[in-house]
Amino acid sequence: MANLVLGIGSSHGPTIQTPPEDWVRLGVKDTRDPRFDYQGLLRDARPGLDTEIAIERQRERHAANQAGLEAVARVISEAHLDVIVIVSNPHRTWADDNQPVFAIFRGDPLVVSDPHGPQRDPDLIFQAGVDDRPKRELLERPAAPELANHLINALIAQNVDVGCTDALRSGTGLDEAFTLLYERFTADGNLPMVPFMLSRYRPNQATPRRCYAVGRALGRAIESWDSDVRVGIMASGGLSHQIIDEELDHTVIDAMMERDEETLSSLSVERLNRAGGTPEILNWVTVTAAMEPVGMTLIDYVPCYRSLAGTGHGVTFGYWK
Repeated sequence: MANLVLGIGSSHGPTIQTPPEDWVRLGVKDTRDPRFDYQGLLRDARPGLDTEIAIERQRERHAANQAGLEAVARVISEAHLDVIVIVSNPHRTWADDNQPVFAIFRGDPLVVSDPHGPQRDPDLIFQAGVDDRPKRELLERPAAPELANHLINALIAQNVDVGCTDALRSGTGLDEAFTLLYERFTADGNLPMVPFMLSRYRPNQATPRRCYAVGRALGRAIESWDSDVRVGIMASGGLSHQIIDEELDHTVIDAMMERDEETLSSLSVERLNRAGGTPEILNWVTVTAAMEPVGMTLIDYVPCYRSLAGTGHGVTFGYWK
């Protein structure tokens, strides 16, 4: 039977990909973000954020992020995985007319956006009438359709009505939520992957308690696969962003390390949705449950502020083994 040998958690996104000298541009972008009241955040921000957005501190944070990515890459390399399941949000790759809460992508091969292609220009994001998504080459990477089909059947057998999809929005490929694996964690890009897509969007967003239950079922489903392989599972995304909530992040981290199911299952839905990216914490809740009874080992937590309003990213790296 398959052996679930490793869990990984890693943030993704522009904070990791952008040089610290350009974080100020990400902060200016936040002033245009329609998902929150920037001026209200600025009015209520805690004192001391001027120190956090000093370029020297941002360079320290950026260096810590790169060290965290390198540590994750080492852990993955040492695990000698045959296949990996990545739990993350589908971003813009799904068509608008059908977005399940949970779905397994079965496309073979995987079509991905070149992870080394041009990045989004912060100066264009949230500008009216501007398409800020750069055109990237679409590449093919190995899938694991046998595992994907097994997971669908095994989850349904556990009363998890998981969706499945074989195609992405026309002209798109899987983005950094999934391609971070190829960009930073594997040398040759040949590790087969099954994308497990978990919607972070409302109204079709699962509760933390449901994500924990589904994660537990997903772990059982992986280990019931009749194949002599070493499997990893990865939570990609999170923790809090675009508004940093250090208190929430530390609550989540402590609960994952201590295997505290009740705390993770009882996270406030309203607090998770205070910022557009923070619901990606649900990816980590899912992987925590899948890796029971092992607790998470924290590699690093790096609060990366980019404005006096407290916007930024609670970048986090960890593993279960």
